[in-house]
Amino acid sequence: MPTYEYRCNDCGHELEAFQKITEPALKLCPQCNKEALERLISGGNFVLKGGGWYKDLYGSPQRKPTTDGQQADKMDKANKMSDADAKEKSTKGTGGSKPAA
Repeated sequence: MPTYEYRCNDCGHELEAFQKITEPALKLCPQCNKEALERLISGGNFVLKGGGWYKDLYGSPQRKPTTDGQQADKMDKANKMSDADAKEKSTKGTGGSKPAA
């Protein structure tokens, strides 16, 4: 059930109430007994819990811890793959000529 915040316009008393969404707003102030309660607009408390969530709602890739040697090998492979992709793209734009070896 959502938590709603209320403030009395007469005495200034503030309170929180757990209510169903379908329930009508409270009107009677428990402190001064006047019908002067007003529902306040407040920020929600929606929180994504668990690994990999960011405030922008995009998850991070799962990464396993590696040793320095393994990390260097992965970086070398990634660089070689991106170099090969760049060469392939550059040869496609030259009118079909073969690249010099």
